[in-house]
Amino acid sequence: MTAVGSPHVVVLDRLPLVAGLDLLVVADPDGDPHGDPRPVPWVAAEGRRAEPGDHAAVALVALLAEGSRQVGRFRVTSWQGAALVGERSFGVDQTNESVVVGERAVVKWMRVAEPGPHPAPPMLAALTARGFAGTPRPWGLIEWQGPDDAAPRLLATVDTLLKDAVDGWTWAVDDVRAAVDSGSTAVVEESGARLGALVADLHAALAGTGRAATAADVAAWGADATADLTQALAVTSGPAHDLLAARAEEVRRRLAVPDRLVGSPLILAHGDLHVGQVLRAGDTYVVTDFDGNPVVPAGQRTTPQPAALDVAGMAQSITHAAYVLRKHEPDRPVADVRAASDAFVSAFLTTYAERLDGLGAAELLEPALIEPFRLRQVCREFTYAATHLPRWSYVPEAAIVDLLDEPPHDPALDHTENR
Repeated sequence: MTAVGSPHVVVLDRLPLVAGLDLLVVADPDGDPHGDPRPVPWVAAEGRRAEPGDHAAVALVALLAEGSRQVGRFRVTSWQGAALVGERSFGVDQTNESVVVGERAVVKWMRVAEPGPHPAPPMLAALTARGFAGTPRPWGLIEWQGPDDAAPRLLATVDTLLKDAVDGWTWAVDDVRAAVDSGSTAVVEESGARLGALVADLHAALAGTGRAATAADVAAWGADATADLTQALAVTSGPAHDLLAARAEEVRRRLAVPDRLVGSPLILAHGDLHVGQVLRAGDTYVVTDFDGNPVVPAGQRTTPQPAALDVAGMAQSITHAAYVLRKHEPDRPVADVRAASDAFVSAFLTTYAERLDGLGAAELLEPALIEPFRLRQVCREFTYAATHLPRWSYVPEAAIVDLLDEPPHDPALDHTENR
């Protein structure tokens, strides 16, 4: 191990990218022996982290052009590569930093190399093998497995840049606004239908990646959802807590999962699917970010799940987009916003079910799971607001009332038992 720059930064391994540029794996910079290591693009001559413009991301893309291979403890998986020129920052989120390379690819450096297996590599491999076109075409990824690791840790991914793409938390709110202003739900019905087709294609491509649900799986869905409710009650305070506490027993009852779902099909689901994970550029919609739900322990993110988990997450997020519009533009009639939101969700669910059936994969959807998974997501939103973003509390507060008082209705699923 070699100290770099600080007594608390220790290099665990090094992958040469090009002369003078490396990808380091360093120990937890806070000195915690149990902390996760960090991947760090590195300018060796200057002894510092590489920034956009230092060409570390360019070098990583070029490395992929040499093909898939094992380099010591590093694993390079390549689906395509090219010699590109130029790089610029694409932004930093809570965990990762993205860099645009040659206006064609996006390199995402993970901030933390969490214990593997990471959900992205197997899912991207499966989608690539099946020719799924509903995600920015992946170029490749870099993993590293330490001497004490049971599975590789993800360090970086490279995907195709979707130019002029708009994040779903922007375009979905815009579409609800447009529907309200025009007095027609056509725009949200179109968006909902495109989302439904996209998610159905995603799930059909992932059919066969999982297994049949066991009794332990079914029991865990209910137990974990109840645990999310308990956590939300523990961390909330004030009106949010009072509201949730007053409805807690009804929430518990409706989080229950029927035993008949033992044997139902599971897949490598996205696991954190919401409108913010869907980029739109013109008429093109693509799903992104296969890192899994950040509130779920890393080791559980590769556990096969029901397709309904993704469906519920997307449907609930559409409703949340409408709450965002109501919050920031309160002059718009609540009834009109609700009507637009309902039409949006209905178009998504209807098209999803029809498309999945047309692809011969209707068995993947268990409608009985949609409501409990939507409620579970709302419980998690209460916890998120209480622990990270208090101003977000208005969303789960509105959602819990709407879900319990006016359960979502999807005419396309009326025939399904145990709705």
